[in-house]
Amino acid sequence: MAAAPFGLFERMLAGRYLRAKRQHGGVALISIISVLAILLAVFVLIVTMSVMNGFRETLLSRILGVNGHVFVDVRNLPRAEIDRLARLARDTPDVLHVTPIINAQALATSEGIAAGVVVRGIPRADLQALTIVSRSIRPGGNLTGFQGVEAPTILIGNRLAEQLGVQQGMALSLLSPQGAQTPFGLTPRRKSFLIGGVFSVGMAEFDSGLIYMPLEQAQILFGRGDGADELEIRIRNPDRTVPVMMDLRSRLGPNVTIYDWRANSQGLADALVVERNVMRLILMFVVALAALNIVTGLIMLVKNKSRDIAILRTMGATKGAIMRIFFLASASLGVLGLSLGLILSIAFCVYIKPIQDFLSAVVGFDIFPGTVYSLDTLPAKLDFGEIAMVVLFTIAVNFTSTLLTAWWASRFDPVEALRYE
Repeated sequence: MAAAPFGLFERMLAGRYLRAKRQHGGVALISIISVLAILLAVFVLIVTMSVMNGFRETLLSRILGVNGHVFVDVRNLPRAEIDRLARLARDTPDVLHVTPIINAQALATSEGIAAGVVVRGIPRADLQALTIVSRSIRPGGNLTGFQGVEAPTILIGNRLAEQLGVQQGMALSLLSPQGAQTPFGLTPRRKSFLIGGVFSVGMAEFDSGLIYMPLEQAQILFGRGDGADELEIRIRNPDRTVPVMMDLRSRLGPNVTIYDWRANSQGLADALVVERNVMRLILMFVVALAALNIVTGLIMLVKNKSRDIAILRTMGATKGAIMRIFFLASASLGVLGLSLGLILSIAFCVYIKPIQDFLSAVVGFDIFPGTVYSLDTLPAKLDFGEIAMVVLFTIAVNFTSTLLTAWWASRFDPVEALRYE
């Protein structure tokens, strides 16, 4: 009986109790249910957190891919001053790119169909450097005419093109509310442009409402003269905008308005973080509840095996040996459920795209519509640090609850257990 901790004797008894048939007082069915409960809880927790991580990363990467990281307001400033501020910004450490842009709202119309859009005026070279847009232009489209004032072309999102019923090579009319001043008030400006290409960045907000236009044309259409609205600055690390903004403030002066991407998207970013944290907490409670199934099974096992416990004690088994036997029997269920849940959740996240396509084909509709979630596909990003936290939490909950119940089993009095046998 003086076996080493978790030795052959203890492993043999633990396995025997788990495999015992129903008529012999076993808890095989409860053991299977316990394993499935842990498996599903771990699977749901990891998959949910991975999808939310992927959703946040994909959404922010596309927002930061289309938009800049830091912005300097240069409205109503002369061209010479804008160029001076741009030069100072380019000399700032960690700044990768600076470009003047115009952002304005307009009404796009084609054959009686209209849609509100955001027109972004940008120089051609800077648009080419914006790879998320320039590399997503449909075959046949190009930036050849995207410059100057003579027969310029524009780029529009694919969802906007479908909404207006236009395609590359067709004309699109843009109506600007910021028109010329007349004795009768402001007169809106209207101008037709040739669509030089259709892009798709995979985010509905941009694909359905954004138009890129040469900076010179945007200046004419929106009455900006030779000026711009903002200096769009891209930096080395978008998460560290505050030090760059402080450096820009010291260089550009106190009278210039400087803000970062969070000013436009902070609500969305904060909502995603809060949602992820709350969801993680809720699902951890689910894992804890799943561990209670193992405790329930262990309590039933101890009750059914009270006679065996008494016999083992009278044969010389120590309280520690009894505790280890029942701890091993139940803890192995938790480890098995955890292992299977890890394997299934990682495989699900790796092959989430074909799984999404398969489920959409089975149910007959798109289970992840891009018009609702702003993304074309369901993203998933495995965070192995987060997975390690899930593993440690599951093991801690499982081992703690199992250890307490096994300790209770080891306190059985053999005399009382055999009194009525």
